[in-house]
Amino acid sequence: MVKRLLLLVSLLGALPALAQQPDKPDPTQLYSLVDGKTIVKTNPFSDLFGNLNLKVERILARGLSAQLSVYYTSKESESVRQNGAFHTYSSVLYVMPLAADLSKFFTLRPQLRWYLNEGKGHGFYVEGYYQFQRSSFSNQQITVYYPSKEGKSQHYSLTYDGRSTLHGYGIGIGAQWLLGRRKNIVLDWYIFGVGRGTVRGSLDGTSMLEGNPWPAGDHTEEEALLRRRLYHVDDGAKYSFDDAEHRVKVTNIKHSAYLLDMGLSIGFRF
Repeated sequence: MVKRLLLLVSLLGALPALAQQPDKPDPTQLYSLVDGKTIVKTNPFSDLFGNLNLKVERILARGLSAQLSVYYTSKESESVRQNGAFHTYSSVLYVMPLAADLSKFFTLRPQLRWYLNEGKGHGFYVEGYYQFQRSSFSNQQITVYYPSKEGKSQHYSLTYDGRSTLHGYGIGIGAQWLLGRRKNIVLDWYIFGVGRGTVRGSLDGTSMLEGNPWPAGDHTEEEALLRRRLYHVDDGAKYSFDDAEHRVKVTNIKHSAYLLDMGLSIGFRF
């Protein structure tokens, strides 16, 4: 009798252990080609607009990853108001996703991501980033009408080439999913990112007044015109005028810029 009671107690004690479900396997460790901690992605919509991009994410620990994003284009648009040019609003508001009037540029963006559900490369995340961008512009044109001393409206234009460098920082939020039977297909929805940076650069061009070179000598009015047309350029910019070549140079350009970004990327987990 005692042996039967002991056997019954033993069986009852084993029931909780038998009822426990095994831990759900982490999809980042299953079916991967390497170790499941490296993800390579691109935004196909930006690619269609000529904004080539590649993103490589590496899982560092549960809920933490590092990503390096590279953006590049070597083909610029024929617009006289290219994205980021000094006389356009885009010089102080950098929008990464889809820009129709592209300038030549190269962007490097290291990112650090925190996944809120402690997932290994999947779930909602918050990230911080640093952005470096180098841009060049060609055949850009500033045009303005202003009254002469006689009260006549005159047409002024400056056609220029320019270069700029941006250093910025920001934060963003998004969500990433692992799809497919083997969880190797990756969908990354970068919901919204915002940041702030500093732009430095220079430009060199040829100015015309009513179809003729600006009169030699005094360029005070011309400098005042350019100061009004260059977006948020601080007072440290230096203006120089070459009467022999009819050229204008503006160096030491510096201003603040805001960074906005969003997008949808697809990729593969290795």
